[in-house]
Amino acid sequence: MKNIAYMGIDIQFARLNALDAKRGLVFLYEYDLPYTDLMAFDGVIISNHVDEAFLVEHNAVLTDYLAKGGVIFTLAEKGLPWLTEVANWKRSPIPLKDREARIIATDHTLFEGVTSYDIEYRKGVRGFFSRGYFETVPAHAKKLIVDQQDNVIVYVDRESTNGTIYAGAGTDMYRIYIHEDNSSSQVSLQMLEAIHTEAARNRGDN
Repeated sequence: MKNIAYMGIDIQFARLNALDAKRGLVFLYEYDLPYTDLMAFDGVIISNHVDEAFLVEHNAVLTDYLAKGGVIFTLAEKGLPWLTEVANWKRSPIPLKDREARIIATDHTLFEGVTSYDIEYRKGVRGFFSRGYFETVPAHAKKLIVDQQDNVIVYVDRESTNGTIYAGAGTDMYRIYIHEDNSSSQVSLQMLEAIHTEAARNRGDN
């Protein structure tokens, strides 16, 4: 089992801590992407703290990684043409206090035992999970979370490339629930487990 890269720009919200390191996460400074062998990782989590213009310029690195069976879990509010298999992010017109995030499927262990209520609310306030959705998703994608208008917030796509793309519409779901005292605290570890499992599947490991 290899480490997982967590990519972002070097700001406070994107930095890793001792717990992340213990879990096998390695911070990948976005501007080091052209000089990094992504095949050294089971997967790459793309945070919502990225320079999109730079990713457009170096999109071939991500494309090549997926062509070789890599696993990418993007959480970005994407608005430029990088990782073009994923549609652009669109802001939901539903007020945050009214917007639902409905878990409609699990994938490997991802979202198993997690309630929709616990990802919608933090300390009684709704709207932390995501402010938007994807304009379109591939017909073959497996939808995991939708809002009350069936707009897709999280999905997994195993067919558009030789690898696997997990996509979350502008949600920092790895970080924001780690210290919650409810079922949502499982999400961060479930993300990592899903990535490792998917990487092994793509490699053909027994």
